Amino acid sequence: MNLRSNSLRVGFGVCILALISVGLGACAPQPTAGITCGWPIKGGKEVVNVAYPDSGATYFTTKYTLLPGQRLILKGTYAEARYMSLITYDIKGDVVDSLADVKINPDPGSKNPFVDETASQDPLQRRWTVNISPDIFAGSGQLTNQMSAASLGSVMMRVYVPTNPLPAGGGEQAFGSPLPEMTVLTAGGGATPIATCAVQAADPNAAQLVSLFGPATDDPPSNPVAFKRPSSTSSLYPNPDNTYLSSISRYQAGTVLVVHGKAPTTPDTQAGQSAATPSQLRYWSLCANEYIKPYPVTDCVFDHEVPLDESGYYTIVVSTPADRPANATQANGVAWLDWGSRSVDLLLLFRNMLPATSFTQSAFSVSPGSLATTTMGEFAPLEATCTTATFESGGSAGCGL
Repeated sequence: MNLRSNSLRVGFGVCILALISVGLGACAPQPTAGITCGWPIKGGKEVVNVAYPDSGATYFTTKYTLLPGQRLILKGTYAEARYMSLITYDIKGDVVDSLADVKINPDPGSKNPFVDETASQDPLQRRWTVNISPDIFAGSGQLTNQMSAASLGSVMMRVYVPTNPLPAGGGEQAFGSPLPEMTVLTAGGGATPIATCAVQAADPNAAQLVSLFGPATDDPPSNPVAFKRPSSTSSLYPNPDNTYLSSISRYQAGTVLVVHGKAPTTPDTQAGQSAATPSQLRYWSLCANEYIKPYPVTDCVFDHEVPLDESGYYTIVVSTPADRPANATQANGVAWLDWGSRSVDLLLLFRNMLPATSFTQSAFSVSPGSLATTTMGEFAPLEATCTTATFESGGSAGCGL
């Protein structure tokens, strides 16, 4: 969608929205674009558990009011992580524009470690610059590091699986690099640097936003249990680099849900591999969520946390702690996820991120509304329910997988 704003009419509309959202002062051009400090909002399961966060990810957000002629300049260091991206959203949480790490071109003298395995570990040689403006057409940044923006919106930086997790503090975040620096440029050529917030915290309005704009949670449980790609692509603050498979289940005492399939290859960055290592996917995960607003996640497991058998297949059991089979352990080659609330339906989300062009059996290959088995072959995650005792005696095969 093109959100280019070049008229007084658009500027007036933005002013009205800003009056509602952030107060009277927002109608006048702001040299700071309404930003008090950079990256005040941090998201993730342990910070604010809304909108089905992946436990392997951390989310940093800045909201802004960019009037025509203004632009936001970000200068950053590539994260020491499996994945990073920049995505701009409008006030309702719909995507305006996005840049995955591989599409963020490096500054002169730097290399992009998500593209080039020979990239230096020196932060000064891992730098990038991105321009964000309502005067830019969406999608134009693929070669020029330009991003379109809604005049009243936000930019979110996602970081998945930091290579060497560090405590946050002093502007040095858990992914091993400082948060990107911000500068607001005005139409007249003025430049206002924006200091990074000393502390990042949860958005106090997150749950309200989900309640207002989030999709309904009224689909019935899957019968029989099976993963499919959701029919609707609408969601709140989605990531275009991910595609999901989902299934809904209702709790039954004494039963477990078993997921079995072949694991796509992914780079093991925590073991020292480069994120640019050729792989079928960049990342995959399975998360157990409560199928109710504000969409909390209960438990997740991601690719290299999941034990594989000698043929590269995984088995994941989802159950309550009371129903957990004795052999649903890492030592027995089985990953386990906590079912969560027994009074709310379970939503399983199987994420696939950034498939290689040569890998045609990812979740991206599944048509909306279709079962995973239609195109994913041995990489389709299969599901079955069985009793705790059945899994303990026969494993996934005993449950029919």
